[in-house]
Amino acid sequence: MAKDIQRFSLPSRTLISRIEEELESVLRSEDAVAEIGVHLWRSGGKRLRPLLTFLSAQLFCPGDEVMLQPVLRVAAATELVHMATLVHDDILDEASFRRGYPTVSALWGDQTAVLAGDALLARALVLLADNAPQIVVRWMSQMVYDMCEGEVYQQQTRFNLQQTEETYRLRIEKKTGRFLAACCQAGAFMGGATAEQVETARQFGLHLGLAFQITDDVLDIDGDPELMGKPVGSDLAEGILTLPVLRALQVDKGEPPLAQLLRPDTDLHLRPDHVQEILARVRKTDGVSYTLRQVESELRLAQQYLQALPEGEARDQLTALLGQMGHRRT
Repeated sequence: MAKDIQRFSLPSRTLISRIEEELESVLRSEDAVAEIGVHLWRSGGKRLRPLLTFLSAQLFCPGDEVMLQPVLRVAAATELVHMATLVHDDILDEASFRRGYPTVSALWGDQTAVLAGDALLARALVLLADNAPQIVVRWMSQMVYDMCEGEVYQQQTRFNLQQTEETYRLRIEKKTGRFLAACCQAGAFMGGATAEQVETARQFGLHLGLAFQITDDVLDIDGDPELMGKPVGSDLAEGILTLPVLRALQVDKGEPPLAQLLRPDTDLHLRPDHVQEILARVRKTDGVSYTLRQVESELRLAQQYLQALPEGEARDQLTALLGQMGHRRT
């Protein structure tokens, strides 16, 4: 966790330390999955979702520890949901490592990993039910459904060369954008924001989430595998066509046609030599630069919504987070 937390400002690092303590307390209290939960906690992460949840509340009730205590538990719940999705993703991807640590499925097997992911999700829902108003529980439950729907759609469209930028955007909105939107929405509501301010916070989180996911998709094409803790081209090998690849399909004029290289083997994977050739071809087009311009556009929109929210330390931290998002390498 140490190398992840260092990228944040000192106030954010202090807040993340509080989130870490809450997570450790929650995960160690679950006997059946305690060992797995602690392994996931020690594997680290950006803690972006709980950070957004708490800061969105702090915008409206800075220094009110009584009001912010249940928000901290809701923030921890968002990270548990995220952990659950990562456990399930690693099973689907047959991944052995994440962030340089062995995955749950690699250590305990797929069956235990499925159950552990389900247990983490259930624990998150209990935390939400115990600490959040009913409307927040509903928002978060709908977000989980949308996220699962996005993942199902992603599986159904593997190697589908007929995808458009519009369908790509809807997929990543459901997978990631709406999660970060719900975090900001829930935090703002629990902090005492008006309905208009809650919607503004939601829009901020949505566009931040889109920028986050689109950046992830750039890193799968042009990232540093040592920094990311996984090979470049992992999504591509699975037939997940991201924006840089979709753009390259439109503009690449090389031979053989890029579409021909994107034909899977019988096990619905790309051959390693094809992955490397496709990566090289995509990098020769404007696929990466085109996609990075989309990231910049989403960050500008997020900034516009953020500027409409109350000034103060919380907004300063969110502004700093936006700046860091534009320079992500992991």
